[in-house]
Amino acid sequence: MNKMLIVDDDWIIADSLKHMDEWLHMNIDVVGTAENGKEALFWLEKENIDIILTDIRMPEMDGLSLTKHIYEAKIKSNIIIMSGFEEFSYAKEALRYNARGYLLKPIDHMELFDIVKTVQVEHLSKNMPTTNLQDEIRKPTQTQQERIITSTLAYIQSNYMESLSLRELADRVHLSGHYLGQLFKTVTGESFLKYLTDIRMQQAIQLLENPLLKVYEISEMVGYTDSKHFMKIFKKTYRTTPKDFRQKLLTKT
Repeated sequence: MNKMLIVDDDWIIADSLKHMDEWLHMNIDVVGTAENGKEALFWLEKENIDIILTDIRMPEMDGLSLTKHIYEAKIKSNIIIMSGFEEFSYAKEALRYNARGYLLKPIDHMELFDIVKTVQVEHLSKNMPTTNLQDEIRKPTQTQQERIITSTLAYIQSNYMESLSLRELADRVHLSGHYLGQLFKTVTGESFLKYLTDIRMQQAIQLLENPLLKVYEISEMVGYTDSKHFMKIFKKTYRTTPKDFRQKLLTKT
């Protein structure tokens, strides 16, 4: 079964494409959705993706940048580009990076299925003689629960600077906040809040290397509207204030 990831910042489009009944008949396993290229790369670290259906214009990392990265990194994923009419020439540029096809929005589903079938046939012919069963055994498929958490982690990685809540994340994956919280801890070994805080603190450290940024600016950039709360969390995490931490960094350089 071929694995597919759908990448589009319009969740209505992504969700509708993900839940099309035809995928099951075509032997396609849609492992999840991502809102931008950055989230897609996070998925690729967790699971082998055969087909990536991506929009061309997205925040953080657009479809062309994603396609270029996959091409240059020699990742074995087939890219299919979706674009609006005004982005047509932009989408064609993606063909330089071995995109397997492009589709104009609104998507013609039959055209999409034809491109996917072509990719499947070529993928099968290339990999049938060289399939290494031992490699497949060593890389177990993620369970549906693990995929939910992978999707959640990818979203946090791209949106840690926003005011995130467990309820908001749970709504994205159609679960209750309580259940997602339990699932998150079971799969990752830590709570949602602990994971989010760690991501924000790591980003804060990187930003503190820039002496032009004020502490309150860094606070806002990593998702804290209250700079005093940010400094309290920072001190609890690193046992020093952001100001003193920055001073140590500057002293080392």
